Amino acid sequence: MKLKLKPWINSLPGYVAGRTIEEIKKEFKLNEVHKMASNENILGPCSQVRKYIKENLDDINYYPDSDAAAVREAIASKCGIEAGNIIMGNGTDQIIEMICDCFIMEGDNIVNADPNFIIYEKAALKCGGQAVKVALKKEDFSQDGQKIVKAVNDRTRIVFLASPHNPTGTIICEKDLVFILQNIPDDVLIVIDEAYYEYLEDSFRPDTIKYIKEYPNLVSLRTFSKIYGLAGLRIGYGIADKNIIDALNKIRLPFNTSLIAQKAAATAIENDWYIERIRDSINEEKDKFYRFLDSAKIEYIKSYANFILIKTGSKSAGIVKGLLESGFIVRPGANLGFNEYIRVTVSVPDVNEKFIKKFSEIYNYFYGKK
Repeated sequence: MKLKLKPWINSLPGYVAGRTIEEIKKEFKLNEVHKMASNENILGPCSQVRKYIKENLDDINYYPDSDAAAVREAIASKCGIEAGNIIMGNGTDQIIEMICDCFIMEGDNIVNADPNFIIYEKAALKCGGQAVKVALKKEDFSQDGQKIVKAVNDRTRIVFLASPHNPTGTIICEKDLVFILQNIPDDVLIVIDEAYYEYLEDSFRPDTIKYIKEYPNLVSLRTFSKIYGLAGLRIGYGIADKNIIDALNKIRLPFNTSLIAQKAAATAIENDWYIERIRDSINEEKDKFYRFLDSAKIEYIKSYANFILIKTGSKSAGIVKGLLESGFIVRPGANLGFNEYIRVTVSVPDVNEKFIKKFSEIYNYFYGKK
């Protein structure tokens, strides 16, 4: 007997994850490998979070709080909202999936920029929906608010935005965000993915919470995977009107975030001083990259996150392979919709210096420069 899959499963796009350190060490027989592909905080969580995790492993025989009350209360206090406006997820990926499960039916569509985080499209397709893709602006690779608004039709249920955007690192300015909010019907959900929100300087941060209070069809997604350094614990959250949160909770699986993840996230919020330290460090290191790229006359996209999209041209595949052989894992742009680019996660100073030196050697080799 042949097992019968649902027909749409074979048509789903695959998510190409970054390669692991262990995989590259084994393949190229290397002792030292630096992962600069997945936008993690290389420094990891703050010392207080590490201390909590080490001292509380004995609790893992208990189920977590299904409502994640402690971390939701901590987020609510920080953001000036009520805990009822917050839902927790096993990473924001799970919340994206829950949102599509709640709002997308056969024949509906989402609108999002192209390229973009593939999970938006994948979650919509799973529900029988489609993705209407709007090209990024050619001049600066930012999302085009006017074209996004024009792309919305009577079957659009969700508009996905990202600020900072992945993989370009560009942002939606407050003026464009307000234009989108004012010109999209209030029966269309607007989801703004703010996974890299904490990397933004205050002057570049729209007050999303204020707009959620004004526009009940707006949802913000944030995570502990990036600047907080908890990617391995898989915990993110959504902020929205209570009616939306109530609907999402009806389909949320019980115990979808672990006990350790919840407590670690709450501890991370209590130590918000760490965010500024990481952000300042990343900005200093990005400036080093920019100075090198400018001096070498290599194009790149200015980023407001902890990664940089670098133009490596027609030799991108060879450059990626050369970097792997040298112990540096980067993200090929071909996996992200940018064939002639690579995406590089900014690391710690000594690793960045080693990378820049090796990248320069490999780039110059492929392009015949001395």
